[in-house]
Amino acid sequence: MTRADRPVRKGNRWPRRFAWLALALALAGSAYLAGGFVRFARDVAALSAPPVEGEADGIVVLTGGEQRLRKAISLLREGQGRRLLISGVNRDTSPGAIARATETERALIDCCVDLDYEAMDTIGNAEMTARWAREHGFDRLLLVTSDYHIPRSLLEMSGIEGAPEIVPYPVSPDKLWRQDGWPTRLGLRLLATEYAKVLVVKARLSFGVELPGLSTHHRMASRAP
Repeated sequence: MTRADRPVRKGNRWPRRFAWLALALALAGSAYLAGGFVRFARDVAALSAPPVEGEADGIVVLTGGEQRLRKAISLLREGQGRRLLISGVNRDTSPGAIARATETERALIDCCVDLDYEAMDTIGNAEMTARWAREHGFDRLLLVTSDYHIPRSLLEMSGIEGAPEIVPYPVSPDKLWRQDGWPTRLGLRLLATEYAKVLVVKARLSFGVELPGLSTHHRMASRAP
């Protein structure tokens, strides 16, 4: 029997076809993720402080940097909100320490600032923000956080039933952006990490996965007006 007369073993082609299909899917997925990241970075770069369209009921700042705190307190002084919630405060941080770090008079902290010690992540920030708004009867809040953190913060807030209207007030960290508008090397790494977290949140919300909530017996150091 010559080589031409030998039967062709069609079954041997399937592993190769499967490998090509897997490669095509991997390339398509990579292209989709890369395009999504570019859009995410572009949207973050385009964020700017919102125009003043009437004051909000309250202001919430997600801790993570002194720049955020200073901006939130500045907005409080300007009358953009009646009270300020600082969410995710380290348990060892006192109101006096915040006053000293931001060069704010203690009277303003005692009067109009609430400290949330319970939130440990962005999900907790969203839950505590919604709870604080309900306790004070607030329907509209200014949300102060870093620009790259705005998309995920808004996603988490959208998953909270009865959450107030949120107006994002982004703060752009100096070390993350160059003067020409492109991210620095540190900024690029941070944007990539944040984009991955955004994808996880979108998947969790899409499939309706519920994570354990905060304890109802939360500890909030409230400074009543």
